[in-house]
Amino acid sequence: MLERDAQRTRAMQVGMLMRAYRESFASPDGGRGLTQDELLRRMAAVDSNYGQRYSHTTVSRWESGATRPSRERLDVFGRALNLSRSEIEGIVTLAGLAAVQNDPHPNDEDLDARPDHSDAHDSDAHDSAGTEAASAALHNPAVPTRQRQVANILLNARRGFFSCLLPGSVIIGGAYLLASLGWNAVWMPIAYIGLVVCFRLAASFQMFDGAHDLCEFFCVSLFVLLTTPLLQSAALNMDHYGFYAIRDWAGTPKPYMFALLVNLALSTTAGAMFIGLWKRQYGSGARGGNAVRRAVSVVLPPMACVYIVVAVITNFAILIQLGVVFAFFAAACIVLLLLRDPTTNPSENDRRFLLWGLLVVAAVTSTIGAGAMLAVFFTPNLPAVFPDHNLLYSWDVDYNVLGFSQEEAMARFNMGYLWHATSIFVYMVFVVGGKLLSAAYRWESALPTKPADNAPASSPGGASDPSTRRGADGSLFGFARWPFRRSRGGPD
Repeated sequence: MLERDAQRTRAMQVGMLMRAYRESFASPDGGRGLTQDELLRRMAAVDSNYGQRYSHTTVSRWESGATRPSRERLDVFGRALNLSRSEIEGIVTLAGLAAVQNDPHPNDEDLDARPDHSDAHDSDAHDSAGTEAASAALHNPAVPTRQRQVANILLNARRGFFSCLLPGSVIIGGAYLLASLGWNAVWMPIAYIGLVVCFRLAASFQMFDGAHDLCEFFCVSLFVLLTTPLLQSAALNMDHYGFYAIRDWAGTPKPYMFALLVNLALSTTAGAMFIGLWKRQYGSGARGGNAVRRAVSVVLPPMACVYIVVAVITNFAILIQLGVVFAFFAAACIVLLLLRDPTTNPSENDRRFLLWGLLVVAAVTSTIGAGAMLAVFFTPNLPAVFPDHNLLYSWDVDYNVLGFSQEEAMARFNMGYLWHATSIFVYMVFVVGGKLLSAAYRWESALPTKPADNAPASSPGGASDPSTRRGADGSLFGFARWPFRRSRGGPD
């Protein structure tokens, strides 16, 4: 009890000191004091994790003594406010963490919620206990190197299990299960593809742990976009990669099993590239630079690699369709990264302009997409490209082996196009578009840094404050004012 009281007292003293530093901070424009959100933005310039995983509630709990910050967070706090090394060490000593680096049990001393209680809504406690503990150990310099290596292995093993191993087992197991049932019904290929996609989406929810949720979204979305073209030829027991043309594989689940495994491998590899590039561009050791360039360099390389591979093993009709869909998906991922970039700090007008602009773009593109899909489906005698070739070779389609006449095969293929197009349309509009709009809404609701901060703020990397790149009225775009500008004389 006495030890807990002492810890609570230390946490309250540290919180009061942190609040005093925050409220007395001298802004470059001559003002004094920072809001809690402004403090987090400055901390995000030091460590990008604070740009997406913490909120003003976290700062409130620090300052009230409800949670005691770790040594790492106190160090980031001090660097964000340009405190001297002696001042930072003073806060660390006051918190009782001066000896944590040499402590054989640093986790017992480095918990954020050691005083009495922990808020379930605090972003520090949002994730599951196992994942949060491993993530905290991984990013905490006070934890021994060996322990951080173990935490890194555990996180990668968990990610590999839910993203690759478990879906792969379901793909193989489902194929053999349906083969044992005869694989003699038209609905079996469609049901098999649909169940695998649904399972992959369900497994992805286990990976939305905050730090890498965008990477998992990128990975699972690529799998869905690569898999939906299988629905177009599923009613004919064909696949667009041409596995059905392999001897003795026609009329069995093997073509779909191998096609799904190829899609899983491509999406998983692209996800690994994405997270590697993300760590390189946004990690603690990353250099500053243009926010758009960083986002583009994270998204485009993995998508380009996937597209090049698909261009070799599929026909040009599927390649054109994927090219259009990949372009929209890449743009959405780039915008999502820009919204999370800690250096992106536009004015309130720009935030509102982006939200409403995305709503307009989403409505227009959805309408055009739906119209194009229906036009292709209902246009009579429109040339169709059967899955009878790829970049490497071509083969003849034997309609007698398929069990359909050429007219019936074309009718089934046209209906399969509707299944394929509808699936992509629904996913892009409701999942990708919904995630983008929800992120833009949260971003628009956040409080921007004061527009008057026009002088460059010092930072460990030497990067200037992003507000210096705005227009004269603090606008990031410069032209994004009407019709969202508010009256200068009236209240907001």
